[in-house]
Amino acid sequence: MNPYKFFIPVIQFLIDIFIIIYLFFRFLKFQYETQGDKWNLLLLFENHHKALLLFIVSWYFISEKTGLYKIKNSNNFELIRKIFIQVIFYALIVFAISGLKSKYLFNNNITFLYNITVLISITLIHILADLYQKQKFSRAVFIDTNNNTNNIIKHFVHGKKIRNFGEFVKFPQKKGQYKYDFNQLNLFIKNHNIQILVFSLNGALSKEVEDTIIKFSDSKYMIYIIPDLSYEFYKNSSLNYFETLPIYLYRRKLNLFNKLFKRIFDITLSLIFIIFILSWLLPIIALIIKLTSKGPIIYKQERMGLHSKPFKIMKFRSMYTDAEYSGPKLASDSDPRITSIGKIMRKYRIDEFPQFINVLKGEMSIVGPRPERKYFIDKISKLDPNYKKLHKVKPGITSIGQVYFGYAENVEEMAQRLKYDLLYLQNENFFFDLKIIYLTLVVMIQGKGK
Repeated sequence: MNPYKFFIPVIQFLIDIFIIIYLFFRFLKFQYETQGDKWNLLLLFENHHKALLLFIVSWYFISEKTGLYKIKNSNNFELIRKIFIQVIFYALIVFAISGLKSKYLFNNNITFLYNITVLISITLIHILADLYQKQKFSRAVFIDTNNNTNNIIKHFVHGKKIRNFGEFVKFPQKKGQYKYDFNQLNLFIKNHNIQILVFSLNGALSKEVEDTIIKFSDSKYMIYIIPDLSYEFYKNSSLNYFETLPIYLYRRKLNLFNKLFKRIFDITLSLIFIIFILSWLLPIIALIIKLTSKGPIIYKQERMGLHSKPFKIMKFRSMYTDAEYSGPKLASDSDPRITSIGKIMRKYRIDEFPQFINVLKGEMSIVGPRPERKYFIDKISKLDPNYKKLHKVKPGITSIGQVYFGYAENVEEMAQRLKYDLLYLQNENFFFDLKIIYLTLVVMIQGKGK
């Protein structure tokens, strides 16, 4: 393991403080020159060193709440989100301190420019630092690989590199056999210079894995844990006591503000999309569909929505008519039922565009678990009863399952995709929705849909 890794947050913090101090004096100089006042560096420091100290202390305490300097492998979206929140709170303090001084520290216009410059400068520095760190690959080992773990590996491995992890080293074990030896694992880790350990709590070796985590808990390694599905239960539970006996009280956490804000966002984005994109795209798509196959332009199908209430989902028709004359069937790669234009639409997710109308009607949200037909819900619920938890939220045009797993071709794949959708229930918030929308746009641009 890189012995200097834990100094990186300290170095990053000092760099940020240097930027804050440098910009502080630059904008003070600008303020004095604008007002025609004489200045020198010593005078600026004497008049405003207390304010500068408050700014530095405030930046530190805000960062403790935002986790800006925590050692964590995260993507650029998460990094920018943290910086944005950090600077918003910092800006409020700057405005407050500037306004409370008898002689303004900064006037409002300069305060605004100062905060914007801080935001841009620190964002660029952090992104550049993050890119530099990611070039220094770490070695990771996945312990007790299973379907849950393999799905994560499939979506994050690029060649021999794992995003945010580095080179992938698989712990050797015979196919179909789970022969486990802690000493052998420990020796393997030392011989291969492993720095990151990724454990699954949802595999065949759960008891041995839990014991191993305890043994490695005081080690120098970074330890990541892929949780069991039961984690969703405990996350929504609160610990209580019956006399001296601890018990968990389960309740679904409701955030009314988040719910209202999400609905406003859904309506606003849907109106923008329908007015500025669908209005001119619809006639073009309609003409192509009509020229390439017989049948309606818009295809409607009953799906199950919030609280298992049925509704008619809308799509551009991508299959020939009577495609399910023999009964319900999921689409697959090279499906002969899909039209030539349908393949292109499904590849770039264009067939889903009419669902913005479903969103306006309140039947769907832009982000949420994909809605399914009752026929398939009954089948998947037999494999995994957790599926019915998805009906606690509105279904969406896109979802984390669609981004990381894609379209399912059978009930077994639907059960695998369920794990991602359950993850959404645990992390449902506006910023997570924005991240999923961003990743969906990437999938569309790259044409990775089916």
